[in-house]
Amino acid sequence: MSDLATALVFWPAAAFMLVTALYVFRTSSMARAGLLLLAALGIEGLIFLALASEFLGVLLLLMMSGEMVIMVFFMVMFMADPGGLMGMDMTHDKRRSAGAAVAVTAALAALALATDWPAAVMDDGGRGSRGSGRDVQQIGFEIMGRSMFTFLFAGVTILFAMVGGILLAKEGGRLGLPTPASEPRDHGAQEA
Repeated sequence: MSDLATALVFWPAAAFMLVTALYVFRTSSMARAGLLLLAALGIEGLIFLALASEFLGVLLLLMMSGEMVIMVFFMVMFMADPGGLMGMDMTHDKRRSAGAAVAVTAALAALALATDWPAAVMDDGGRGSRGSGRDVQQIGFEIMGRSMFTFLFAGVTILFAMVGGILLAKEGGRLGLPTPASEPRDHGAQEA
Protein backbone atom coordinates (compact mmCIF):
# COMPACT_ATOMS: atom_id res chain seq x y z
CA MET A 1 0.00 0.00 0.00
CA SER A 2 1.40 3.39 -0.92
CA ASP A 3 1.98 6.15 1.59
CA LEU A 4 -0.97 8.14 0.20
CA ALA A 5 -3.33 5.14 0.43
CA THR A 6 -2.14 4.42 3.96
CA ALA A 7 -2.79 8.04 4.97
CA LEU A 8 -6.23 8.00 3.31
CA VAL A 9 -7.16 4.93 5.35
CA PHE A 10 -5.39 5.86 8.59
CA TRP A 11 -6.63 9.40 9.33
CA PRO A 12 -10.39 8.94 8.69
CA ALA A 13 -10.33 5.58 10.49
CA ALA A 14 -8.45 7.08 13.44
CA ALA A 15 -10.96 9.94 13.69
CA PHE A 16 -13.91 7.54 13.48
CA MET A 17 -12.29 5.30 16.12
CA LEU A 18 -11.93 8.25 18.49
CA VAL A 19 -15.57 9.24 17.97
CA THR A 20 -16.85 5.72 18.67
CA ALA A 21 -14.57 5.46 21.71
CA LEU A 22 -15.92 8.77 23.01
CA TYR A 23 -19.51 7.58 22.61
CA VAL A 24 -18.70 4.51 24.71
CA PHE A 25 -18.71 6.87 27.68
CA ARG A 26 -21.57 9.06 26.48
CA THR A 27 -24.25 6.37 26.19
CA SER A 28 -26.38 5.26 29.13
CA SER A 29 -26.76 1.71 27.77
CA MET A 30 -24.17 -0.89 28.71
CA ALA A 31 -25.12 -2.99 25.68
CA ARG A 32 -24.59 -0.03 23.34
CA ALA A 33 -21.35 0.83 25.12
CA GLY A 34 -20.08 -2.70 24.51
CA LEU A 35 -21.01 -2.59 20.84
CA LEU A 36 -19.42 0.85 20.41
CA LEU A 37 -16.25 -0.44 22.07
CA LEU A 38 -16.32 -3.38 19.66
CA ALA A 39 -16.57 -0.92 16.76
CA ALA A 40 -13.67 1.19 18.08
CA LEU A 41 -11.42 -1.83 18.53
CA GLY A 42 -12.46 -3.25 15.15
CA ILE A 43 -11.46 0.02 13.49
CA GLU A 44 -8.16 -0.13 15.38
CA GLY A 45 -7.59 -3.59 13.90
CA LEU A 46 -8.24 -2.19 10.42
CA ILE A 47 -5.73 0.59 11.12
CA PHE A 48 -3.12 -2.05 11.98
CA LEU A 49 -3.91 -3.79 8.68
CA ALA A 50 -3.49 -0.51 6.79
CA LEU A 51 -0.11 0.02 8.47
CA ALA A 52 1.03 -3.42 7.21
CA SER A 53 0.91 -5.02 10.67
CA GLU A 54 -1.26 -7.89 9.49
CA PHE A 55 -0.50 -10.14 12.46
CA LEU A 56 -1.50 -7.55 15.05
CA GLY A 57 -4.50 -6.41 13.02
CA VAL A 58 -5.98 -9.89 12.61
CA LEU A 59 -5.14 -10.78 16.22
CA LEU A 60 -6.93 -7.66 17.47
CA LEU A 61 -9.97 -8.27 15.25
CA LEU A 62 -10.31 -11.90 16.34
CA MET A 63 -9.71 -11.38 20.04
CA MET A 64 -11.71 -8.21 20.53
CA SER A 65 -14.70 -9.31 18.48
CA GLY A 66 -15.10 -12.47 20.55
CA GLU A 67 -14.40 -10.70 23.83
CA MET A 68 -16.79 -7.81 23.25
CA VAL A 69 -19.66 -10.02 22.09
CA ILE A 70 -19.27 -12.18 25.22
CA MET A 71 -19.11 -9.03 27.36
CA VAL A 72 -22.35 -7.71 25.83
CA PHE A 73 -24.07 -11.06 26.48
CA PHE A 74 -22.98 -11.01 30.11
CA MET A 75 -24.10 -7.41 30.56
CA VAL A 76 -27.53 -8.22 29.16
CA MET A 77 -27.81 -11.30 31.41
CA PHE A 78 -26.59 -9.83 34.69
CA MET A 79 -27.20 -6.07 34.71
CA ALA A 80 -30.39 -4.58 36.08
CA ASP A 81 -30.61 -2.05 33.25
CA PRO A 82 -28.49 -3.15 30.26
CA GLY A 83 -30.54 -1.10 27.79
CA GLY A 84 -30.15 2.17 29.67
CA LEU A 85 -33.90 2.70 29.95
CA MET A 86 -33.68 3.97 33.53
CA GLY A 87 -31.19 6.68 32.59
CA MET A 88 -28.26 5.42 34.63
CA ASP A 89 -25.02 7.35 34.56
CA MET A 90 -21.95 5.21 33.90
CA THR A 91 -19.40 7.85 34.79
CA HIS A 92 -18.25 8.23 38.37
CA ASP A 93 -15.95 10.82 39.90
CA LYS A 94 -16.08 12.85 36.71
CA ARG A 95 -13.53 15.54 37.57
CA ARG A 96 -10.73 13.21 38.57
CA SER A 97 -11.40 10.77 35.75
CA ALA A 98 -11.44 13.59 33.18
CA GLY A 99 -8.23 15.01 34.63
CA ALA A 100 -6.56 11.59 34.52
CA ALA A 101 -7.71 11.08 30.92
CA VAL A 102 -6.33 14.46 29.83
CA ALA A 103 -3.02 13.84 31.62
CA VAL A 104 -2.58 10.37 30.12
CA THR A 105 -3.50 11.65 26.64
CA ALA A 106 -1.01 14.52 26.90
CA ALA A 107 1.73 12.17 28.15
CA LEU A 108 1.13 9.69 25.34
CA ALA A 109 1.04 12.46 22.72
CA ALA A 110 4.31 13.91 24.06
CA LEU A 111 5.87 10.46 24.04
CA ALA A 112 4.74 9.85 20.45
CA LEU A 113 6.17 13.21 19.33
CA ALA A 114 9.44 12.76 21.21
CA THR A 115 10.09 9.22 19.95
CA ASP A 116 12.67 8.82 17.20
CA TRP A 117 10.57 6.68 14.87
CA PRO A 118 12.53 4.66 12.28
CA ALA A 119 12.27 5.86 8.72
CA ALA A 120 11.11 3.57 5.93
CA VAL A 121 14.00 1.87 4.15
CA MET A 122 13.98 2.74 0.45
CA ASP A 123 14.50 0.04 -2.14
CA ASP A 124 15.54 0.48 -5.79
CA GLY A 125 12.16 1.75 -6.96
CA GLY A 126 12.04 4.56 -4.40
CA ARG A 127 9.19 2.94 -2.49
CA GLY A 128 9.33 2.24 1.20
CA SER A 129 10.01 -1.43 1.86
CA ARG A 130 8.58 -3.29 4.80
CA GLY A 131 11.95 -4.58 6.03
CA SER A 132 12.65 -8.10 7.23
CA GLY A 133 9.66 -8.35 9.56
CA ARG A 134 11.94 -8.83 12.56
CA ASP A 135 9.57 -6.99 14.91
CA VAL A 136 6.62 -9.19 13.96
CA GLN A 137 8.80 -12.27 14.39
CA GLN A 138 9.83 -11.15 17.87
CA ILE A 139 6.19 -10.50 18.84
CA GLY A 140 5.27 -13.99 17.61
CA PHE A 141 8.05 -15.60 19.64
CA GLU A 142 6.99 -13.61 22.71
CA ILE A 143 3.34 -14.67 22.41
CA MET A 144 4.03 -18.29 21.48
CA GLY A 145 7.10 -18.67 23.70
CA ARG A 146 7.41 -17.74 27.33
CA SER A 147 3.98 -16.04 27.51
CA MET A 148 2.03 -19.02 26.14
CA PHE A 149 1.34 -20.52 29.59
CA THR A 150 -0.04 -17.16 30.75
CA PHE A 151 -2.39 -16.96 27.76
CA LEU A 152 -3.53 -20.57 28.23
CA PHE A 153 -4.14 -20.04 31.95
CA ALA A 154 -6.07 -16.82 31.30
CA GLY A 155 -8.19 -18.51 28.62
CA VAL A 156 -9.11 -21.46 30.84
CA THR A 157 -9.86 -19.11 33.75
CA ILE A 158 -12.17 -17.00 31.58
CA LEU A 159 -13.92 -20.16 30.33
CA PHE A 160 -14.51 -21.40 33.89
CA ALA A 161 -15.77 -17.95 34.91
CA MET A 162 -18.26 -17.91 32.02
CA VAL A 163 -19.56 -21.40 32.74
CA GLY A 164 -19.75 -20.68 36.48
CA GLY A 165 -21.54 -17.38 35.90
CA ILE A 166 -24.15 -19.03 33.70
CA LEU A 167 -24.69 -21.84 36.24
CA LEU A 168 -25.13 -19.36 39.06
CA ALA A 169 -27.46 -17.17 37.01
CA LYS A 170 -29.87 -19.90 35.98
CA GLU A 171 -33.05 -20.30 37.95
CA GLY A 172 -32.40 -22.09 41.21
CA GLY A 173 -28.65 -21.48 41.23
CA ARG A 174 -26.04 -24.17 40.98
CA LEU A 175 -27.95 -26.59 43.25
CA GLY A 176 -31.26 -26.33 41.38
CA LEU A 177 -33.14 -25.15 44.48
CA PRO A 178 -36.55 -23.61 43.92
CA THR A 179 -36.68 -19.84 44.10
CA PRO A 180 -39.13 -18.17 46.53
CA ALA A 181 -41.31 -17.03 43.63
CA SER A 182 -41.64 -20.57 42.26
CA GLU A 183 -42.50 -22.26 45.57
CA PRO A 184 -46.18 -23.20 45.93
CA ARG A 185 -47.93 -21.25 48.66
CA ASP A 186 -50.09 -22.92 51.27
CA HIS A 187 -53.07 -20.56 51.42
CA GLY A 188 -54.69 -22.50 54.31
CA ALA A 189 -51.71 -21.92 56.59
CA GLN A 190 -51.73 -18.20 55.84
CA GLU A 191 -55.42 -17.80 56.69
CA ALA A 192 -55.11 -19.53 60.10
